[in-house]
Amino acid sequence: MYPATDPIGEPRRHSAAWVLIPLCLAVAATAGVGLWLHNGLVARREAVDAAWAQVESSYQRRSDLIPVLVEAVQRTMRHETEILEQVVSARGRALAAMEGAAPVAQSELSELAAAQAQVGQGIQRLLALAESYPELRSADQFLELQAQLEGSENRIHVARMAFNEAVREYNAALEQLPTRSFAQARGYERRAYFQTDESNRHASSLGFD
Repeated sequence: MYPATDPIGEPRRHSAAWVLIPLCLAVAATAGVGLWLHNGLVARREAVDAAWAQVESSYQRRSDLIPVLVEAVQRTMRHETEILEQVVSARGRALAAMEGAAPVAQSELSELAAAQAQVGQGIQRLLALAESYPELRSADQFLELQAQLEGSENRIHVARMAFNEAVREYNAALEQLPTRSFAQARGYERRAYFQTDESNRHASSLGFD
């Protein structure tokens, strides 16, 4: 009568089990690290997109004030149609540049920054021109619009800084080890910073002196 277990086969099965256990643990550890790296990059990328949404919201807030501003001043500044048309045209180009997903390439952000800079410059010229019209400077509606535009400029500045900080953290994560190899294999791309033109960086306040 044969024994219940094979004395030769039993050690072989134990040997195979001791090989498989470390292998399974290694595979599980690799998968866990990959999942951790992926989740970290996704979280940082989502933070960039969320910060960009705040930039868009701030620009949209300023854009929504422009038609009200034009309507408030055009009755008084009847002979300044050129500057009014320039502001409205710049607003249209800026809105068109903001359409679509959050920009990734530097060229896209530069184009958008240039369009928004034209809006800001147009508003500044319009408000500076309004200094020649005392009735405008003393009108409650105009003063309220001026204050709201100044608040919008501050919001835009803060939102751009927050966006660039989110981009910095995301780009830094892409260059760190072991994230770098994982990011390259999975196709994660660096994001561009929002860089304003140097001539507009120190632009004068929207307020009157």
